[in-house]
Amino acid sequence: MNKQELITALAARREAAGLGNAEIAQRSGLTERSVRNALSLKGNPQMSSLLALVDALGLELQLAPKGFGERADTEPGYRPVPTRIGNAVGAAAPAPASGPRSKKPSP
Repeated sequence: MNKQELITALAARREAAGLGNAEIAQRSGLTERSVRNALSLKGNPQMSSLLALVDALGLELQLAPKGFGERADTEPGYRPVPTRIGNAVGAAAPAPASGPRSKKPSP
């Protein structure tokens, strides 16, 4: 997803929720002008504004590897993982090494 697609998706979410720029501004802590500019066709919001807008719209921003979730016919045998990326990565993390612990001599 590129920047323009993201802004278009946020604007569509705002419209689908029936929210105006004033209400999004109140929810996000941004000014109404900042919301209007960020969600315009030439919008270029700062990361902090983008995160505030995402939260105000009841969304969360997630990162995924490029190509994750692409159509199945682009790569034979490909099936998207039905879990959240964060959970999948956390589950794959190695467990801490457990070995004999050295005992300190008692005084």
